[in-house]
This record gives sequence, structure tokens and C-alpha cells, in this order.
Amino acid sequence: MLIYLSLIDTEEEKNKFEQIYYKYKQLLFYVANKILNDEYLSEDAVHETFIKIAENISNISEAICPQTKSYIVIIVRNISLNILKKQKSYLDIDEYSEIISDDYSLEDEVLSKYSFNLIVEEISNLNVTYKDVLYLTYVEGLSTKEIARLINVEN
Repeated sequence: MLIYLSLIDTEEEKNKFEQIYYKYKQLLFYVANKILNDEYLSEDAVHETFIKIAENISNISEAICPQTKSYIVIIVRNISLNILKKQKSYLDIDEYSEIISDDYSLEDEVLSKYSFNLIVEEISNLNVTYKDVLYLTYVEGLSTKEIARLINVEN
């Protein structure tokens, strides 16, 4: 964990990171392993995810909340898919749609404002390819560059 903490400046953000780490590390491994089906690759995906979280800790307002859970699940899912893409010469998204659009429906996990929840619900009904980017754009308020860096979009 010292590797991750060395990427963070303030004590408050380090505490927030530690809470996230201990609360969600098993969930992240579960999500990664469900996609990758390989413990070592899943550990790599979780490691990369925690590096991304540490680098973007200022984007996280609360350590333990539904938004944070959704945010980091999206990160690990995309990192896992990128690893999988590297392992295969191609990636058939339809083949994995059942895995990656499982029980992490965003409408159950986002803010409580009624109209906002309706929008989030509609986003959650989209294909995962669009869902993650829209979630990060409209719910988390990230820029296109931040999203590309966060989900490791490769040219």
C-alpha cells in the first residue's frame, strides 16, 4: 500500500485512499477475476486500478459511498477489459456483456435526486461501452481527457 500512498499528497486524501482500499479491494478483485478468469491478471488489474484511484483521489468526494463504488468498479472493469484485449487478438464485447453489465446498475448506486436518478437509470440501460463514459461524464463530471486516461483508452 505504500506505493499507492506515495502518489498522494495530503494526509486527508491518504486516509480516504486507505478506506477505499480496505473496503473495496475484494470487490475489485472479484470484478476483475470475473472478466479475466485468471488470478494473476486480476491482481494486476486491481493494482492498476489502485494506482488510478491514487492518481485521481481528488475526484472522489467520499471514500465509502455508492458513487465511489460505481466509479472504481468502472475503472477496474475497463482495465480488465484492456488486459483481456491484450491477451487476445480481438475482443468480442457481446461475449462479455453478461459479465460486465451485471449487478452494478448505476440507478441503484447514484445520488438521491429524483430527476438525476432518472437520467442515471437511462444511462444504466445502455450498452456498457456507452454507459461507463456517460456515467463518468455526467455523474462524475470528468472531462474527455480525464476519462480516456482513467479507463486506459488506447489509440
